[in-house]
Amino acid sequence: MSDRVDTLRDRCKKLVFPPHRCELMKTVISSLESTAESLLKLTGAALKFSIALGSACVIIYALRVGHFPQGLTLADGLLFMLAASCFGVVYAMFVGCLVSLGIVFSIVIRPTFNFVLKRIQAKTNSKKELAYEMALFHWAAIPFALVAMVLIWVFGQRDIAAYWNLPLLSIALYIFYSVAKSAGTQYRRHERLLNSVIVTPEKDELQISGKAGKQKNAYLVSITVVMLMPLAIGGVSGLLMDGAMRMAQVRIEHAAVYMKAPYSALMPDALVAKEAKVPEGYKAYAGVTVQFKGFGNTTVIAFKDGGLQRQLDVPNDQIIVESKTGE
Repeated sequence: MSDRVDTLRDRCKKLVFPPHRCELMKTVISSLESTAESLLKLTGAALKFSIALGSACVIIYALRVGHFPQGLTLADGLLFMLAASCFGVVYAMFVGCLVSLGIVFSIVIRPTFNFVLKRIQAKTNSKKELAYEMALFHWAAIPFALVAMVLIWVFGQRDIAAYWNLPLLSIALYIFYSVAKSAGTQYRRHERLLNSVIVTPEKDELQISGKAGKQKNAYLVSITVVMLMPLAIGGVSGLLMDGAMRMAQVRIEHAAVYMKAPYSALMPDALVAKEAKVPEGYKAYAGVTVQFKGFGNTTVIAFKDGGLQRQLDVPNDQIIVESKTGE
């Protein structure tokens, strides 16, 4: 009796889940698991890379303002990580927007590139195909491209070279993004073939040629170039650092400061805030830029004194900083 019940149960299972459907479901689930695992690894790597890059840029910013904090504590270390993360987020958004602008430009770049390539192949009688494909236009890139155009306009107000430098940079980033995307797609396809248990001539040829490793290297190099190129040749790395430091409240512009003697005697009288309510023992000054605050035991301020730009390091217990958000 029990054997009949088991047989009937097996038949029902086969009717509800035929073997080919079960195999299809296993393949889909395996593909989803592989994609999710790849995304998690990519996200983790991007987070580590952004924090590492942000940490390096915080140090570069400190050297740029001519100050390296002293007397650091554990709390300062946490603030350092926050500032590094802020720069990582700002920089990632900046790179993403420039790449999106390049993707929008692909409407013109791809036909132009294909036309030039065909003319070259016709003259040289070459039918060799390119190893990588140019990325296709995607509507999702338009909002980020609009943000990139706004950023170009903002940066161009401070440096006119940004009006042509950043659009050309977005085209270069698009080319390397296309290489990374194409190489990544080919590498994943080759990896699936190499991991399969079925032995085929294509698998043997792939193992001998080492194409999977070459595609992986091309992908990693292209991604690295995309991440570092704007910082190296973008011409706006200083503005990005300032923006990230403002986000982390390390840098405060248009601030009011209250200082004790003898440091208050070093400030110009033109910056004295006469209408401000001043705590006892302090003197108020307005129009000051706080360049470095929160790390170590000193605060770095900068201000104009006639035709000069002066910088002053003040111990934290001798200064109170008030940000002016309404100005």
